[in-house]
Amino acid sequence: MSDFRIERDEASAAFFDAARDGRLVIRRCPTCGHLYPPNQMSCPDGGALEWVDAAGAATLITWSVDHGARISPELTSATGDGEVIAIVELTEGPWLHTAVPGVDPAALVAGMPMRVEFRDLGGGEPVPTFVPAG
Repeated sequence: MSDFRIERDEASAAFFDAARDGRLVIRRCPTCGHLYPPNQMSCPDGGALEWVDAAGAATLITWSVDHGARISPELTSATGDGEVIAIVELTEGPWLHTAVPGVDPAALVAGMPMRVEFRDLGGGEPVPTFVPAG
């Protein structure tokens, strides 16, 4: 397995600065107030977005186990037979694609409360992952 690292660029620096501080940030349009996931660059109405803090709480929408090539050992499931990839809905509304590391996929249930945890992958930037809140 090759070393997988997440590296920042100018557009993602504020996101990774917040992650390094243990804060999840998302995007907000200062004109209409709509919230977007971190990768959204502009409001569909054309406005630039700003970074705002998110609570880091979410609800599990759906998930799947990826049995293919491993991205990073830090993302392996509790059973060790793959990586759980999921979609969660933040309490603020946006949906995020994320990993759910260290969890037995059989224990997951749609609607389950989740919380953010940041993980450094391969010594690169910290990335948000989600784990069961309880």
